[in-house]
Amino acid sequence: MKKHIETIILLVLVLGAGSGNAQNMVSKKCYLHLIGTINKEYPIEMNLVKINDTIYGDCSFIQPGKTLSGKENTGEGIPVYGKMSSGDAFTLKELNVTPGSLFKGKFANSQTLSGTFENSAVSKPIPFEVTEKYPEGSIAMNVYYLKAFTPLVKKPKSPVAAIQLGILLPGESANPLISDSLIQLMLVKFTGKQIRITQPEKLLNGMKQVYFENYLYTNEGIYKETMASSFNWQSLKFLHILMNGSHVLSFYIDHYAFTGGAHGLQTRQYTVVNLWTGKEVTLKDIFKDNSETHLSSILSDKIHEKNHLPTTQSLKDAGFFTDTIKPTDNFYITREGIGFFYNQYDIAPYASGSIDIFIPFNELKDLLVAGGVIRELSR
Repeated sequence: MKKHIETIILLVLVLGAGSGNAQNMVSKKCYLHLIGTINKEYPIEMNLVKINDTIYGDCSFIQPGKTLSGKENTGEGIPVYGKMSSGDAFTLKELNVTPGSLFKGKFANSQTLSGTFENSAVSKPIPFEVTEKYPEGSIAMNVYYLKAFTPLVKKPKSPVAAIQLGILLPGESANPLISDSLIQLMLVKFTGKQIRITQPEKLLNGMKQVYFENYLYTNEGIYKETMASSFNWQSLKFLHILMNGSHVLSFYIDHYAFTGGAHGLQTRQYTVVNLWTGKEVTLKDIFKDNSETHLSSILSDKIHEKNHLPTTQSLKDAGFFTDTIKPTDNFYITREGIGFFYNQYDIAPYASGSIDIFIPFNELKDLLVAGGVIRELSR
């Protein structure tokens, strides 16, 4: 079973390591949708976020049969993170994989990254170059970031509540109606509730204030100095773009929360948007009626395959909560297929981690609705 390390913690450690901006060419906060090639023959797409001197995001190979990931399946994309140094140089490592893929190079200008790529699939570093582009069917984004903390009591070494929030929202668009609809959807997904505030900075400050008030209200009356460490809280929430093209936007929100106890809890929530309309895509928009049983069978088979289980073995006997893996609304779309993401406790115990099941379009062709939002992808 694929066991996910708490990736958001690693990202925050990188963000916290330095907030300076040694480079002048690239904006302090920005989103970059980049298209290019590795070794001039392997087309790739990157969705990167830069906050201060930290870069993180996802890289995908976008042409079937043209991959250099060293993996059997590249549909999920390759999560990467890293730092920028003086002179606009950068290093991007593959998250949670050792040694994993590695991009090294520099910004040739504010819109072009070039350098070398290496991983287990290549014998030596090879060149790559990507350029910021927003072709028809994609959308530019702005980045908003907040980092703050508050002490529990006015004493030295007081426990603290720390919060970091990072959200991306559409920038200028040729169709403001779609942009407005998408902004509202992304804000609702990020906050987890219907909201009226549409100014991003005001919204993030409001989330911070509510979080700090809850922290103080919950802990002030029961605080004991002998238990100081257990009163440290942490809330980390970041929005990532997985795919932005062919009129499909797949984004996800990583949220880590620690409020004492043995460990924190991390969740990941995906959303798919039809960029023709700015509306959220549901499973009913993708799959034919009465296809759930067949899709569940495919998902269950994938679980057996990923865990090297005999097809005859009960998933319950292997530690899962159920023998039949039903499709979840927590899904994403890439250029190669559809992924279903199950958080901890969804279908297996906490120790099993989150579970990501990806199915290429060619294995779903009999189940997909003709046309629709994925018509440009599933041909």
